[in-house]
Amino acid sequence: MKIKELQIEGAKILRENNIDNAVFDSKELLKYVFELNETDLFLRTFDEAAPEKEKMYLQYIAQRSTHYPLQYITHSAGFMHFDFFVDEGVLIPRQDTEILVEEALKYVSEHYGKNPVKVLDMCTGSGCIGLSFQLERKAEGCNDEVYLVDISEKALKIAEKNKSKLGADATIIQSDLYSALDNSLKFDIILSNPPYIRRDVIPTLMEEVKDYEPMLALDGDEDGLKFYRKIIENAPDHLNPGGSIYLEIGFDQYEDTRKLLVDNHFTDIRLYKDLAGLDRVVYGRLAES
Repeated sequence: MKIKELQIEGAKILRENNIDNAVFDSKELLKYVFELNETDLFLRTFDEAAPEKEKMYLQYIAQRSTHYPLQYITHSAGFMHFDFFVDEGVLIPRQDTEILVEEALKYVSEHYGKNPVKVLDMCTGSGCIGLSFQLERKAEGCNDEVYLVDISEKALKIAEKNKSKLGADATIIQSDLYSALDNSLKFDIILSNPPYIRRDVIPTLMEEVKDYEPMLALDGDEDGLKFYRKIIENAPDHLNPGGSIYLEIGFDQYEDTRKLLVDNHFTDIRLYKDLAGLDRVVYGRLAES
């Protein structure tokens, strides 16, 4: 079978199994199996596929047909123009989360310039937030201290892999939120995309999410606010005076997180929306006593 015919067959199978973006996914799996970029795929579209490659491709198509995430098959997820390794041990990085990094970068550039800042990426998962922040600042000649924290040993192994793969600089710590952090360690900024899905909402999520992504990274307890409470209430003990926090939130969680921030001595509360116009990131600055 020719490569083009193989892609058509793959897309057909995916459509029959109600996979969104069937054409895109079939092409991405072709590129992965045949180790081709977009240009090479176009140039080789009428080449005959080697039997072993054809077999492998159709196996991956069958796997994707079960709604198993594409990114877990290819072990690749794009974020802030970086390519992150991912597997079932971590949440798949989303484009919406890039807003958190972009706004934090703007803030630090405006308030600190190229002076080094100390950054905590809490619930780091793949490391996409903290590592992207560090790499973007490093490209501008900044020498920040970035700490990646997660309770999951699996997640931290992946964060370590991404740190090495991308040539980033970061300290990786296994900790249940702040519990393993030295009390003398103070940060200028905390970044976090914690678990925030209400438990009763999880069964309604896409199959790719609820069936395959780690529940540890999704489940925000009964009201979805468990980790916001813990992160925000303890943040003043781990921030320098005037330090700031950026949190990814669900579309209906701004008022609850705003109140938590205000109640814990944060001011200048701001809300940032995603590309769909939904509430996505909340910011607060710790009042200087």
